[in-house]
Amino acid sequence: MLNALEPVQHQNTIYEATAPVALGVAAVLARRAEHYRGAADKVCALLLGWLAGIAWDSDDACVAAHQRYFEEDFLESYPPMAALRALRPVLFQAVAPFLDDPDATVAEEALCAALAFAEHPDLSGHRDSLVGRARRLLLVCDTRWRRRQALDALTAWGHDTAGLARPGDDDRSPYLPSSAWPHGDGDPDNPPF
Repeated sequence: MLNALEPVQHQNTIYEATAPVALGVAAVLARRAEHYRGAADKVCALLLGWLAGIAWDSDDACVAAHQRYFEEDFLESYPPMAALRALRPVLFQAVAPFLDDPDATVAEEALCAALAFAEHPDLSGHRDSLVGRARRLLLVCDTRWRRRQALDALTAWGHDTAGLARPGDDDRSPYLPSSAWPHGDGDPDNPPF
């Protein structure tokens, strides 16, 4: 199933088709949330994981990293990213029913997507309800990029993350503008790709 979604997120890129496909995924999740009340199935887990991936690839820190290479406004010059980011309130509503799923993987995927989608100003009222979940994720999750997602969200929302980072966690995401590129010197004229 994820192979079918790969062309609209190949190499972590947001394409023109990504936003419409994300809406389709959101619709499927909404339908399945009604059908599988209280416990998601494997299809939901896969779709939530895909949404968490595109959420990561379009979050504020990622946009800030891209902006370093544009003289004009990055979002104005790249409409596919702007279109996807405009859908964050709808996509948040699609993942929210799975935040308390009994399957830890499903709940983690939903949370990671929700953390990035909640960067949208219209969703600021939902952030406080995500903070405790993000802290719990940091206590149990071993996936480095998921941990960075939670740390980035808590930091961006002004919460203290002292004591939550583990050895091997970056203090900040490589996407944040003030941090150096991983395995590089932080020189925007010499990115790591």
